Amino acid sequence: MRVTRGVRLGLGFAALVVGGVQSALILTETSDVFSDTELAVSLLGGWSFIVSGLIAWERRPGNRTGPLLVAVGLTFFAGLLNAADQEALHEFGAWVRPLHLAFFTWVLLAFPSGRLGSTVARGLVVAVFFDLVVLYHVPLAIGDDGVGGTLGEASYALGAVLFLAAALLLLGRWRAGSDAWRRTVAWVLWPGALALVLLAFFNASTYFSHPVGSVPMWAFRIAFAAIPVAFLAVLLRVRLARASVAGLVVELETAHAPGALRDALARALGDSSLAVAYWLPAEKRYVDLEGMAVELPREGEPRVATLVERDGRRVAAIVHDEALSDEPELLRAVSATAALALENERLQAELRAHLDELRASRARIVEAADLERKRIERNLHDGTQQRLTSVTLALGLAESRLTSDPEAARTNLVQAKAGLAAALGELRDLSQGIHPNVLTEGGLGPALEDLVYLTPVPVTLAADVNGRLSEQVEAGAYYVVAEALTNVAKHARASTATVTVTRENGRLVLSVLDDGVGGADPSRGSGLRGLADRVQALGGRFEVQSSSGLGTEVRAWIPCA
Repeated sequence: MRVTRGVRLGLGFAALVVGGVQSALILTETSDVFSDTELAVSLLGGWSFIVSGLIAWERRPGNRTGPLLVAVGLTFFAGLLNAADQEALHEFGAWVRPLHLAFFTWVLLAFPSGRLGSTVARGLVVAVFFDLVVLYHVPLAIGDDGVGGTLGEASYALGAVLFLAAALLLLGRWRAGSDAWRRTVAWVLWPGALALVLLAFFNASTYFSHPVGSVPMWAFRIAFAAIPVAFLAVLLRVRLARASVAGLVVELETAHAPGALRDALARALGDSSLAVAYWLPAEKRYVDLEGMAVELPREGEPRVATLVERDGRRVAAIVHDEALSDEPELLRAVSATAALALENERLQAELRAHLDELRASRARIVEAADLERKRIERNLHDGTQQRLTSVTLALGLAESRLTSDPEAARTNLVQAKAGLAAALGELRDLSQGIHPNVLTEGGLGPALEDLVYLTPVPVTLAADVNGRLSEQVEAGAYYVVAEALTNVAKHARASTATVTVTRENGRLVLSVLDDGVGGADPSRGSGLRGLADRVQALGGRFEVQSSSGLGTEVRAWIPCA
């Protein structure tokens, strides 16, 4: 739950007041228990947790690290009252004393996101609270003899295991983390791991009744007091990193070589693995600088994509380490600074993508033309050629029988006539598939009317072409509509379809919309891909919108001026 800035300021002021009161009580009540050095280090440690927590809370209001740091400081102060002379303060301090270690473990395992990112981490924190809130307090409630003493010893033993496990978990996260994540957590993780190891050592020593001396205790105090300073160092590092934006501005002026912009962004964000994906609005996909398709990381992956916009238009996506997500202001500053340069590179990437796609579409067109030629050759050989051969044989027989058997000759002529009629029909069908006669003679409008009439699905046609177009444009438009309606009849399971054809700003705009099952994917079928190739060969743009259960719309824009 997010807390408003006013509430945060109020809670921060209350924490400062409570911390001040607790400090005053400690100074007046425990001066005979702590040495001046011990008291100074203790007060410095408690206040540094509160102050650093308030700063972190203000800088990152959606992150739980700040409130947890404040909780560590307040419970640490309260625990020091265990050494007070007044019985009420002494009892209160004794009960609260171990809580700061539980919050301390929590904040270390949750850093830097403020969230416990694994079941193991959550289980450890719950177990630490159980140990320090329940087991530790049993001797205080029922006495340290018998069951109380046994449970008190069990608390120290369990604490030793839990603190050591927490330290090992931190080290495991370090080993598995990326370079960017390590740079973020290093200042906090290593002092924190050392403090947890020392806590485990203290608990084990207490369990085995072996005194540890003053050196480990001072080592723990120093490591413990260093944690809030380390948190502030991390925040300062982020602010210093933002200063790298100024350096990025200088680099962008000379970043003209391919890949130089990516390298400049990687240096500004401190992530050597950074990548850039450029948005192609017409195709609704991302490509790299070479024009190759790029898939953005999905949720839950260790990589994250930050979208870059310019004047409200999507330009690119910066794919970076997940650790940088904790520095949103830095990401926004870098993205805004590099937006213009990314827009320029996006145009280059779009050009390369179109060139690659043009080469691929040309290859597919050549392949399709070759397949079509072979199909025509096969149909002519297996159909029409065989029929004409039969006609030739029938005519030969008729010629040989004209004088000897006129009736047989007449029968042969009838067969030859039927064979010629069939051959003519096959040739007509074949030529219709190559280029419809109605398209050549009547133009696009009548050809579309004829096409719609022959489609088995009810189709509404709205064609406003206003005159004849070039042969290439009319043929391209006709076959876009023909293939789209064929797909509607074969695959869409639609009840109706609508075909719209208009001329707008020197372009012929086509739309074939159905109310079928949707889910059409141009990348998985040769039909739609072939249409895209045909339209792009004419200098146009082709688009398919097909959501599952919401029908399909095929659209094309073909220059016709």
